[in-house]
Amino acid sequence: MRTEHLHVLAQMPAPLRALLEAELADGNSIVEVGHSFPAPPVGAYVKLARRVATRPRAGGTGIAFRERNGSEYSGEFADERGFFFVLEPPAPQPGEVDMNAIRADLESRQRAADAARMAEQARAARSASEIVDRFRSSMQMTVDKWRDGEGYAIALLAEANAEARATIESILVSRGVGDWRDVEALAALDTPRARNALTRVLCSGRRDLAEAVTRYAPHLVNDAERTRVLVDLLERGEIYGGLTQALAQVREFHPPEIIDALLRGLLARPAASGIPHYAAMLLFLHGQAESDIDWAQRPFWIRFATDDRAERERLFRELCGRIGIDPEPYLRAEASRRADPSA
Repeated sequence: MRTEHLHVLAQMPAPLRALLEAELADGNSIVEVGHSFPAPPVGAYVKLARRVATRPRAGGTGIAFRERNGSEYSGEFADERGFFFVLEPPAPQPGEVDMNAIRADLESRQRAADAARMAEQARAARSASEIVDRFRSSMQMTVDKWRDGEGYAIALLAEANAEARATIESILVSRGVGDWRDVEALAALDTPRARNALTRVLCSGRRDLAEAVTRYAPHLVNDAERTRVLVDLLERGEIYGGLTQALAQVREFHPPEIIDALLRGLLARPAASGIPHYAAMLLFLHGQAESDIDWAQRPFWIRFATDDRAERERLFRELCGRIGIDPEPYLRAEASRRADPSA
């Protein structure tokens, strides 16, 4: 680049300077620099050898664009004050072959093909063992990962070839399904062996893992099975044992059996099991709250965190009145259960 070109480039506003640098890096070149029309004496223009290809021929990000299509130049990119311009060469006249444009297009296509080939070569160069090692490293649990709910490096599976995926599958299946992270990874693999492992989890007795299967591999369960898993958690689950995740699913999936489980849980479950969230969810599902954690309703539903039986029943009747449900069948059933726990 000539010295005078460098001087003009240094004076240009940052957006135009970035445009010009991008074009030069892309193979465009400067054919003329001037300080006359369309630039005022205090500005300058730079005319390029071919049309701009590194950004849309439109205004934005501190640049104004006008389509001129004159005999001296075609499009003009200017700063917002109209002092500095980057000009495109005149457009070819009808019937006139623009060899420069043809050549530039061919070069651009070749550069794109070369870049795609290099990217593919780089991806292929990443060995299966490297991806496996990175995935295995992501499986090492730390306190921070556990607290932040960080899973394994699932994105690596999209980059892995068949050999790497098979190795990762063997690692996951052989070590057993320990928590939701294993479920998520096996669901992402979605191989016959992975699906078999997840199907066994549904019958393992681990409520938290069964819930994770319904969440990450819903194609492996029908609505009846999903309902069974969620009802089981609502009846017996713990806040840090899948119940929180089950309640998140209930926002969108709540057949009558689940509504029934929420109502029964308000009477049967201990206060420490998170039953205020049952009340909040029921208000939301029956259109009496903006969300399942509606803070405007919190002074009411938080009161369910009591083991005082009379108070719990009084609150239950009030809740049922709000959502239009008869409380008496539930109260009678709970009284019977308490009278004969073995029934």
